[in-house]
Amino acid sequence: MISVLPLTRIIAIIAVSYATCVAAIVAFVWKWGSQPTIWSSVGISFSGATALNLLLLFLIYVGWKRIWAMFPQLNHLVFPDLNGNWTMNIHWQNAERSGFVVAKAQIKQDLIRISMEVFSRDSDSETLIALPKKDPESGRPMLYYVYRVVPKYVKADAGSPYVGSAILKISSAGPDRLSGNYFTSRQGTGHFDLSR
Repeated sequence: MISVLPLTRIIAIIAVSYATCVAAIVAFVWKWGSQPTIWSSVGISFSGATALNLLLLFLIYVGWKRIWAMFPQLNHLVFPDLNGNWTMNIHWQNAERSGFVVAKAQIKQDLIRISMEVFSRDSDSETLIALPKKDPESGRPMLYYVYRVVPKYVKADAGSPYVGSAILKISSAGPDRLSGNYFTSRQGTGHFDLSR
C-alpha cells in the first residue's frame, strides 16, 4: 500500500516537522534553562529521533488501521483496507476443459505489504508478488497479483506447482468485491470473483 502514497511529500513533511520540533525544544531549553551544550543538543535530537521512529513503526504496523477506521475517506483517497476472509469464485479453462471452483481467500495487508492466500479443495496458492495500484486514468484501485499454486495430491493427475498472475479490480460499488481475469504458466485462463 505504501506504493500508492506520495512518499516524497510524506518524507518531507516528517523531516520538516521533526526539525521544527527539535529547534523549538533547543530554543526552549536555551531560553528557560541553562545554555545547552553540544552534547545536550545531540541528546535531545537522538531522543526525538527515537520517539519519531517508534511512532512511525506503530503507524506502519498497527495504527494505520485505526486511522483508516477514523477517516473512511482514506479508502477512496489512498487505497481500501482489504484485510479479511473472502469467498472466491474461480472460473477456469484450459485447452481441453473448463469449470468452476469455490475457494476461500485470506488477504493480509499493512502499510508496507499485502498478500493473498487461496485455499480450495484441490490446491492452495501463495503470494509471490502483490502490488496495489490505482488506475492512472480513472483512479480505480487495483491489485496486481502473482501467485504460485501448489496442487494437493488427492488425485493422480494433480500435477506439479505452477504460477499465475491476475489484475484484480476493486468494484466501483465498494471495497467488498474484487474481480479480474487471470492466466497461468499451464496455459490456463479464467476469472476470479471475490467477495467478503
